[in-house]
Amino acid sequence: MYTLTFTIVLGHLLGSTFALEPTNKFEATWGCKQYNTNHGYDHGHPYFATSRFRNIQVTRENVTMLRMGVLGNNDGHVRLAPTGFPYDETEMNEIVLSGWGNSKTVVRRYSRTSPKNRSVELKLKEQSSLGMLSTFEPFMFTMAVNHTDGFVQLTRDGDVHPFLEFRDANISTNYIGFCNWDVPLVFFYDCPLEIDRRVCEGIAFS
Repeated sequence: MYTLTFTIVLGHLLGSTFALEPTNKFEATWGCKQYNTNHGYDHGHPYFATSRFRNIQVTRENVTMLRMGVLGNNDGHVRLAPTGFPYDETEMNEIVLSGWGNSKTVVRRYSRTSPKNRSVELKLKEQSSLGMLSTFEPFMFTMAVNHTDGFVQLTRDGDVHPFLEFRDANISTNYIGFCNWDVPLVFFYDCPLEIDRRVCEGIAFS
């Protein structure tokens, strides 16, 4: 009897502890806006003005913080541009999250003249990311852009260290866009920063 009682109490305590972790992985998208696409790379995808975002944060050190995510098997493209219509030989950045069959991540800078045409491409970073994206669980992360020196860090939810770092002194976060390659993708953007979301769930921070 005592063993049974202890087991029930222990189970209750553990259940209370682990209740802080989302049992539904999509809870991580709470408060986000959503963009769905199956239009492909060359489509005229929209660019969203970050000045209208509710959850963007700019620190005193001039670091812009943006939390977002992607759901899908591969090739989550995130585009950063100085204007909402970057087609006048506009210099911009593109982050390809786990492209090439969900195997590697690439960051590049180029000039764009239309939704289909770009030139003067420069690869800023390339690294392995085998299996990083999934059709069953959104990959949520925070992008931190230091506008003083152009240093950019992408950190996955729950992690301490960034999974991607690069530098571009000319990077702009005025507008952000998303696109897919060969499979449908769902993007989540303007998400509450992870610490804000956890505070809303009742976790106290010292």
